[in-house]
Amino acid sequence: MIREIKNNMILVLVIMSFSLSNNENLINRPFQPSGRIDAMVNQDSDDLKLIQLNLKNDSLYNIADSLFPDLELLNGPASYHRILTSNQLSQIQPYFNDETLYVINDNYDMPNESRLYWVEIKPGSQVYGTYTEDEAIEYTCACIDGDTDDCIKLGYDDSWYNPFDYYGEAWWAFTPPNYDYIQEIRVTVRGAQCDDLPLWSETYMGLKDNNGSWSNDYELSINYTDNIFIVPETWNQGMLMPTIGSEDNYVIDYVKFEFFYSCMAPDEVISFQASDGDNCSTINLEWDFPTSDIEGFQLFKEGDLIFESNDLSNTSFIDYSAESGEEYEYCMYTYDECSISEPICNIGFVKPIPASVDSVASSDGEYPDEIHISWNEAENSDGYRLYRDGTWLSVFYPHQDLVYIDEYIDSGETYNYCIESYNDCGDAAWTCDLGFGGAYLGDSNFDGNIDVLDVVTLVNFILSINEPSESQLFWLDMNQDGSLNVQDVVLIVNIILN
Repeated sequence: MIREIKNNMILVLVIMSFSLSNNENLINRPFQPSGRIDAMVNQDSDDLKLIQLNLKNDSLYNIADSLFPDLELLNGPASYHRILTSNQLSQIQPYFNDETLYVINDNYDMPNESRLYWVEIKPGSQVYGTYTEDEAIEYTCACIDGDTDDCIKLGYDDSWYNPFDYYGEAWWAFTPPNYDYIQEIRVTVRGAQCDDLPLWSETYMGLKDNNGSWSNDYELSINYTDNIFIVPETWNQGMLMPTIGSEDNYVIDYVKFEFFYSCMAPDEVISFQASDGDNCSTINLEWDFPTSDIEGFQLFKEGDLIFESNDLSNTSFIDYSAESGEEYEYCMYTYDECSISEPICNIGFVKPIPASVDSVASSDGEYPDEIHISWNEAENSDGYRLYRDGTWLSVFYPHQDLVYIDEYIDSGETYNYCIESYNDCGDAAWTCDLGFGGAYLGDSNFDGNIDVLDVVTLVNFILSINEPSESQLFWLDMNQDGSLNVQDVVLIVNIILN
């Protein structure tokens, strides 16, 4: 009776196989989410182990899934990578031998946000190369469900009654960014087995080495799902090449590479200096390079790149675009293939022309036969030129007393004294003041006395009998209203009478 039931089941399977092989559209595999690699641990766990479970058949899968449901073995018979603590590993190990469970990394460190991350996804059809002797490669998405239409199918069965399978192989090339240290490489293969009656998987993945060979390290699930593996650092001519071989009509939707890595910033330049007022129209920058390996450098001015080079014999730069009176922040970075350094910055400025002196004080009659002129220092001045009525008199330097006594004056004359500060970048605007000697208002003949002669002289000027000089116009204008009149006579008379 049991044998009859078994034979009937085989017959049903054969009929189903014949029917499905003649109507491929009936095969439809919806996507099935995969389990998490870290399903059994959390981010704060320590003493971690990375293991591989090779659950090649239903029996092994059922044992693992029933004993440890928290492992999230959602893909059926396949290879799985999982992260466990030492205690969890000791609970699992008694149920499996060395071929079905082994430790990949007994001191596993989960990637964290402080490390850099790079990811790239290639559609299944975007292969770097393929191999088959049986024409067992087809660019189709076949049985998998969804919007995808950019797949490749490896291997096929010639017919339902032919026991022999035909083999196809494909590989993809990934070139990650430059790095100093690789923390982890993950490969995800999204695909499904499209046999009419899939009983077990005969699809494997590995990475090509520099010799072009690859080991069949990871068995893929027959379900349409993500097969996620943490893989070793295996290079082929500077590229990472996951390779998949199958004789089971396996369709690859896409292959994803995740690259967790670190870059060590190169050392900064040494002794980076910008000149502070050393030149009138340029700012000179100088630096030294560190002894560590760097490939080039970048120079920024106020946040804008102004110079870049990989010539490490170049240790200076002249900025010709600097303007007087402005300060500029210069920052320099070094870089290598992997990263860029922290900036080192310095402030620089050109030497400005001097400021004008704030004030000039010329004596107004305090001294009978001389005029005293004094002024304050001006910023950025290398010296001072003194002018009287536009004619240069003398030059002074900052270490000297900024006072001049003009002894060559005429009584009653008013002089305009001007100071011009200067340096080798230019001259400042003049600052001036009027000064005069011992003459005073009302003294028309500059004899040092105010008397009747001064009144007579003033009356003659008012009556236009005589013409006054410019000095007499100034000194006889008692109320300084700009004209000579009776009020000026009254004021002089009052002085005489008092």
